[in-house]
Order: sequence, then structure tokens, then C-alpha cells
Amino acid sequence: MAFLSRRPVVLALVAAMALVTAAYAIYALAVPLRTDFVAMLTGARVLGDGGCLYCHAAQVQAQSGLLGQPHATFDPFLEMPVVALAYRPLLLLAPTSGYAAFLGLSALCVGAAGVLVWRRLGLASRGLAGMTLLALSLVSLPAAWNYHLGQVDAILVLPLVAGAALLAASRPFPAGLLLSLPLLKPQTEWLVPFALLLVGQWRVVVGMAVGVAAWGGASLLMVGPGGIAQWLSLLDQQGPAVATSIGLPGALASLGGNGPGFAAAAVLGVMACGWLGWRRGSMAGRPLHALALAVAGSLLLAPHVYAYDLIAMTVPLAVLARRALAPALAGAVLLNAAHLVDTLLIASGPHLEALALCVIVMMLAADLRDRAVPAVNPSRAQLSVARSTTTGA
Repeated sequence: MAFLSRRPVVLALVAAMALVTAAYAIYALAVPLRTDFVAMLTGARVLGDGGCLYCHAAQVQAQSGLLGQPHATFDPFLEMPVVALAYRPLLLLAPTSGYAAFLGLSALCVGAAGVLVWRRLGLASRGLAGMTLLALSLVSLPAAWNYHLGQVDAILVLPLVAGAALLAASRPFPAGLLLSLPLLKPQTEWLVPFALLLVGQWRVVVGMAVGVAAWGGASLLMVGPGGIAQWLSLLDQQGPAVATSIGLPGALASLGGNGPGFAAAAVLGVMACGWLGWRRGSMAGRPLHALALAVAGSLLLAPHVYAYDLIAMTVPLAVLARRALAPALAGAVLLNAAHLVDTLLIASGPHLEALALCVIVMMLAADLRDRAVPAVNPSRAQLSVARSTTTGA
């Protein structure tokens, strides 16, 4: 992997990733109502009109109004009510302008996340190789689908990275508040609270609980208990098939359908929690590694994970690179290559990406064997202790 730290290679790679991302965004900007953006606007329109947010008929009527006529395909709004509320201001704009605003916000969030990963999670100390890893994770081929489909993962990656940075700086409660936001996409973090509790980070979990209570309570107030029940029913009826998902449940569902896929997710989730409990001693004192392992494991084992969700792998790969740069680079290259093969050559499902996620999870697990992790970004307290120790010697 030494060639990935050569300046011409790094510059060419960063330029290529940026061009792919820009191409995806420009294509979607030309046809914004043919992306998932129309589903978000549908939810915002129904909510603004005071209709039944998760009623199929209300959504079809609102979407037909947005499109100007009934359309053969229907893209349902399946997110939490607070997401529909967040999209309401974009209804004041033309679809192209609204999508441009969405792309601009996504770019700002990704840029800020990149700065935090570079400065606070230690990639700056890795030089050009760190820049390569940043490009292969935060601006990866899978991540580009956020801009092509109008998905919000590129926005939610900022609180995920910021939460990890605060966790590394020993600020647990605000870290938890930020880490609660990515739970709007629970497939990216569902193992995180359990993993952090195992390593004694209960203040982080309390922060996550407070954050979830805030946006979950707001959602409940907007639609009531009946609306939440309708949401779950709509997810079951209109949600994508598990077989199309990245991860182990998707691979199993391709053989037996949704039932075995959900069953596999449940069984594998229980097994993952058991394994984390067994290895909690190895994670003691390493909350950032516990977070990284839980995020990667969540993506591997959730029943509904898609390419755009893999932008969340920025945190696990950056954490792995703090001690083991070569495996982190190899994992990032493998994930991008697997996505490329799955997209271009394999029609049955994104199963190579599941294999790549397996490899990265195993790398993170193997790293638990060595408890000695260098302090890439020592805190002020650590520096003052070091100075006093040196002075007293």
C-alpha cells in the first residue's frame, strides 16, 4: 500500500473521487424529482397540509401534486416525522433549487466532517496516506450515491464524526447528544449504545438517550402513537426487500426472502452483543475503538443497509488507521472495489460489499489483541503531565 502515499497517486485519487461525486450530483440536479428527494418532499407536503403522514393515499396524492401528474412508480416517505419537518422549507423553492440547497448542505457537512477526521481523529499525522484514506471513505464510490439519490447520510456523517471526536476528547455527554442524530438512520449505529455501555461510557449513552428522546418525542407529538404505528406498517409494506441490502442478512435473504433475512439480523445481532460482552475487557479504556467496532458491526448486520450508508465507515476506518494504517487503507480499497464490482457486474445483490465489511470488522476485532494505542492527538492535560514529568526528571 506504499504507492497510496505517493503525491501523484493521492492527487489523482482525490480528483477521481471528487469527479465521480460531482457527476452523480449534477445528474441528480437535472432530475431532482426522480430521486428519493421526491419522497422527502412528499412527507414535507403531507405534514404541511396537516394530512395523515404515513397514509398511503395521502402520500400518493401529495407526490402526484409534486410531479404534476400521477406517476407509474411511487416513492414513499419512510423517514421519521422530524425529517419531514426539516424538509418543509425546501417546499418554498423550485425542485432544482431545493435540491441544490440540499447538495450544498451535504457538501458543507462532508467538508466539516473531513476537517474533524483530519485534525481530531489523527489522519493528519499520516500525511498523504491519511489523505488517501479520507478520500476512500468520506468521498468514496458508495458515498456518492447520497448525492445521486438525495439521501441524508452525507449530512448525518457530521454528527457521527463530531461525536467520535468529542468521545476521543473525553467529553462524553455532548458526544452522546451528537451520536443520537445518526440514529435517525438506525442501521448505522444500533449496536453503539450497547458497546459503549460495556466499556463504561454510560454518560455517552445518557447523552444519546436524551437526544433520541428529543427528536423521538417531537416525532411522537407530531403524529401521535397511531402515526408511529402507521409508520411501522408502511415500512413493512413499502420498505425495500432485505435481499437488496448490503450486509449478511441481505445475502441470506437473497436465498430465502425477507423472513430469513430479518431472522438472521436478529440472531446475528444477539451473537454480536454476546461477543462484545465477551471482549469487553479488551475494549476497556478504548471507547473510540468500541464505537468504531459497533458502527462497522451495525452496518454488517442490519437488514436495511445500502451503499449510501457506507459513508459512516469513515469513523471505523479512521479509528483503525490510528494504529494500523495499512489495514485501514486495504479495507477502504476493498470496500470501494467491492462496490464497483457489485454495481457493474453482479445483479443478484451487493454481496461483495458484505464480504468487504466482514473483513474490516475482523481487522477491528483483531486490533483488540494489542491494547497499546499511541496517542495521536494528546490532550492538553497529557502534555502538561509530560512536561512536568520531564522537568522533574
